[in-house]
Amino acid sequence: MASAENAGNADPKDKAEAAASRIGATMQRAKDDISQAAAAAGGAMSDDMRKLSEDIASLRDTVAKLAKTVASDVGSAAKEIGEEIVEEVEDEANTLVSEFEKVARKNPLAVVAGALCLGLIIGMMRGRG
Repeated sequence: MASAENAGNADPKDKAEAAASRIGATMQRAKDDISQAAAAAGGAMSDDMRKLSEDIASLRDTVAKLAKTVASDVGSAAKEIGEEIVEEVEDEANTLVSEFEKVARKNPLAVVAGALCLGLIIGMMRGRG
């Protein structure tokens, strides 16, 4: 009976050691799994950051090209509008000169009198200054 008691006592100790060994092995596997998952996540995160950086660089280049295109288009439009305004002003000036010539040919005395009056007004303004 004594040997049965010793076998009974040894058996729980062996069971505890076996359980501790299994727990240790399970903990080691869990630790290894966590390390592998963290490494994989870190690698995936690194890839994602690299891709994000490339996308941002591409977006920056696209925005720069768009800004250049818009600036060029605005410059061209402004040049065209400026040319149209110059043409209209030239046409109006030519029309005004033409009308003045017609009036001068019809009434030369009135033009001379108008020039004289204008000269007197300018002379009086300069004399007061």
